[in-house]
Amino acid sequence: MDKKRAIITILGLVGEKDFHTKAQYYFERKKELKRDYFSTFPLFIKNFSKNYEIVPLFTKEAKEANIKVLQKEKLEFDNFKEIYFIEDDKNFEDVFRIMNQAINSYDEVIVDVSHGFRHLPILMIVDLIIQNFQDTSKISKILFAKEIQQYKEYEIIDLKKYLDLANISFVLTTFAKNYTVASHIKSEKYEKLLKELNDFSNDLMALNIGNLFKTSDDLIKELDKVEDISIKSQAQNLKNIIENLTNFKGKKRYLVYFELSQNLFDKKYILLSLALLYESIRMYIKTYIKNQHKALVEDIENQFNNDLYKIGDFFKNLKWKNYKQLSNDRKTKIIISETDYLKLKNSFPKDLEKLYDEIDKKRNNLAHANTRGTFLDIEKDVAKLLFQYKSLAISKPLN
Repeated sequence: MDKKRAIITILGLVGEKDFHTKAQYYFERKKELKRDYFSTFPLFIKNFSKNYEIVPLFTKEAKEANIKVLQKEKLEFDNFKEIYFIEDDKNFEDVFRIMNQAINSYDEVIVDVSHGFRHLPILMIVDLIIQNFQDTSKISKILFAKEIQQYKEYEIIDLKKYLDLANISFVLTTFAKNYTVASHIKSEKYEKLLKELNDFSNDLMALNIGNLFKTSDDLIKELDKVEDISIKSQAQNLKNIIENLTNFKGKKRYLVYFELSQNLFDKKYILLSLALLYESIRMYIKTYIKNQHKALVEDIENQFNNDLYKIGDFFKNLKWKNYKQLSNDRKTKIIISETDYLKLKNSFPKDLEKLYDEIDKKRNNLAHANTRGTFLDIEKDVAKLLFQYKSLAISKPLN
């Protein structure tokens, strides 16, 4: 099915008076193709009517003025639709309704804001910003006749790139606050940046920490490529946020998890925060015990092929499993003497036993939709767990 295409133009009063003369109009970088017209309205009718429906938005005065213009240009036009008649240009709500109706009636639109009556072009730009957040593919161009020489020469330029920059500005600002990208937003120029933002977001939301380092590097490279002055500072601000968020060099894994947990809690991602807090305390317990029995713990790490989940699971089970239970657990598949096992078990940090159980229980209940109370109640509980863990563990760094 063919797309319904339209050029939507806001009519003004240019060319109405007898003393008005034609000016030269040409498109960007095509000065050799300049032609004489009273305004962009007859230009569109004469050159684009075969492929686009020409749709004027008009006041009573603008319609009367442009009927005279068309007579001067010796052009016929009978597409002044009453649904696009602006009865009161000061009734902004009605003006927006008419603009939206025009845009929503077509699959692809070119919007001309060159000669609109008084404040109408500004209202159209505002409406296009709103529309573009809803459907970026529909608006192909925003045309404006830039004055080169008053009353004599005008270059028709496309403002769509500035609308795209508004989109990217929105993306960068919101990503810094919630680490997500609105899926409908597209940009040919910043396609790679949007991809890296999405990849980073997906890894973070999936807690794919191992791959997060790579995606953060790729994202930072794209942010450094942003040169448009209107969004460069936002790109650099986001770069600093990502660098601080993923600056894990030289840090213990339990500290990495805790800092991410705290950050995601601040962003209101409570379940993700709890999941990381749970992994952090497991890794802290392992590190705490390793400080006392380094060779023994390293042997266990090797037996588990440095699988962080299995290692963490083993050390958190020290709290309640005895050696007989360990030996009968087919999942463990680890070789260790009872004496060595008891050494590790007796080294379990006793002041973390209760807190570990509380974190584990809260995480499990929340993950299985088994939590009661309001969001504020849950947030308060998790904030308390984070504070307790920081006091009992993080504030006492391990070697």
